[in-house]
Amino acid sequence: MAVCKVTMFAAFVAMMVLTLFQVVNRYWFGLPIFWTEELIVFLLVWSAMLGLPVQLWEHQDIVVDFLNLPNETLEKVKQWSATIASIVFCAVLAWTGWQFAIRGWAVISPTLSISRFWFFLPISLCAALSILALALRDKAPSAGGFD
Repeated sequence: MAVCKVTMFAAFVAMMVLTLFQVVNRYWFGLPIFWTEELIVFLLVWSAMLGLPVQLWEHQDIVVDFLNLPNETLEKVKQWSATIASIVFCAVLAWTGWQFAIRGWAVISPTLSISRFWFFLPISLCAALSILALALRDKAPSAGGFD
């Protein structure tokens, strides 16, 4: 997950620098740079999607618990059921996201001149990483920091 965190952080910093660069060029110098907006959206998608497996790994996911069970065994069954449902959801998201990315392979972005595949790839990639995070997060020891 350390790679996801560092990449997510780098994408966020790059977005902030590019936004400042665009604002300064547009309003101080009157020279808008056309490619920065699309690159910022590209980085935003990657940054947001990389946050999903990181959140799941660190147990920072949103939990709506409306069923308090008095029995500890039933509580564990409920937890495992929720994890399995999340894994199934992420598997469907990974599969359909991959199909969506493949369909975008032939489409070229107007300003960056790269395949739209790279804009859609984080959906399937990060859903697959989320499956790993969900499956392994309770088994892995927490080392703190960039674990």
